[in-house]
Amino acid sequence: MANLGVLLEEGAEGVERNVGRAVELYERAIEKSHDWYAMYDLALVLSKGGDGVAQNSARAAELYEDVIKEHDGVDAMVNLGCLLQTGAEGVERNVSRAVELYERAIEKSHDCNAMSNLAGLLRDGGDGVAQNSARAVELYEDAIKEHDHVKAMVGLGVLLEEGAEGVERNGSRAVELYERAIDRSGDVRAMYYLGLLLDDGAEGVERNVVRAIGLFERAIREGHHGGAMCQLAFVMMTGREGVLLDEVRAAKLFERAILEHSDVRAMTVLGLLLSLGAAGVEKNVIRAIELYERAIDEAQDALAMVGLALLLRDDRYGVRPNAARAVKLLERGVEEHDFVHAMVHLGEMLVQGTGGVRTNAARAAQLYERAIEKCHDRDAMLKLACLLRDGADGVSRDAARAAKLFQAGMNGRDGGQAMEILGRLVQDTAGRR
Repeated sequence: MANLGVLLEEGAEGVERNVGRAVELYERAIEKSHDWYAMYDLALVLSKGGDGVAQNSARAAELYEDVIKEHDGVDAMVNLGCLLQTGAEGVERNVSRAVELYERAIEKSHDCNAMSNLAGLLRDGGDGVAQNSARAVELYEDAIKEHDHVKAMVGLGVLLEEGAEGVERNGSRAVELYERAIDRSGDVRAMYYLGLLLDDGAEGVERNVVRAIGLFERAIREGHHGGAMCQLAFVMMTGREGVLLDEVRAAKLFERAILEHSDVRAMTVLGLLLSLGAAGVEKNVIRAIELYERAIDEAQDALAMVGLALLLRDDRYGVRPNAARAVKLLERGVEEHDFVHAMVHLGEMLVQGTGGVRTNAARAAQLYERAIEKCHDRDAMLKLACLLRDGADGVSRDAARAAKLFQAGMNGRDGGQAMEILGRLVQDTAGRR
């Protein structure tokens, strides 16, 4: 029965696929003899759903548990671990139990998927799992050495590219691993990560934007990879040496990433592109607002909060201003995400009293200080310099510190940027007076 179920589930020459009938056969085999192959195959079908079969992750988990308890099935350990690692409807997330299952599968049969999955958990840490990047490297290396496991190649490449406690950065080895994963199976994640690395360059890795673009294009063509769509769009939108700007193509790529993957980055950056307009891309503030709202609703995205706040803070974009909502959005960006751009723009609104917002120079100064402390933000330096130069309610004048901040804030900017910033600062100061 179970074998016929597999045949009907997969289909074959002369055998039409019938997943519903396969499920019936698996159920019958389980009822008749507790057939563990049928339990496992039925759990696979129920965990995914589709083809006329309702997804039932809770029942799938029960079946995997039975296979483990009665037959010590390694594949069931790994699949149940995956289910518990992510959680699902009717299955509470339990990362600690997932770790136990992966460890057991490794001990029993050196399962490569268990090695790779456990390595990913140890690399990231959290959810009750202590970070252990050195052990993660060992697991990835074992999965590669023993099984030529592509997922482990990609995971180890990412870890070596970024580095971690006990793991030295090694960009050149990361490139080798990504290349191997691409050659071995055309892995689109490897194409994406190698493209990112070549786009930026790194120690021991020469920058190669043309190859990076080719990899992004291939990952999109062969795997519809959402990250590659976004990254290629960034390149087209901002340009690179030897790469022409193409905002129209960028907008299309962002739209596709939204349509196919509900990609939040794409929503936010397309919102920015539409709020400003570009060559061949008509300005559309209403659509930009819709995209920002969606990114906030679906992922509480900090950049979308700032983008929407900037559109709502005054009437310069042709939409009805709502300064109070803008302040709330920026406050969220600060408190929920510790987002520097939110600190700087909120400070600016509090200094200027934009849209009737009550001025609070002392709070603005605190926000600028926080942005400077967090990442030496140069815009925050310049705005705080203006406050300290002139003084304000709750902010004492400090000409010496203002001069140092102004110098630091202007450092590294070219002449055109400097003149533009000086003009903005003069306007800001005039507005406050």
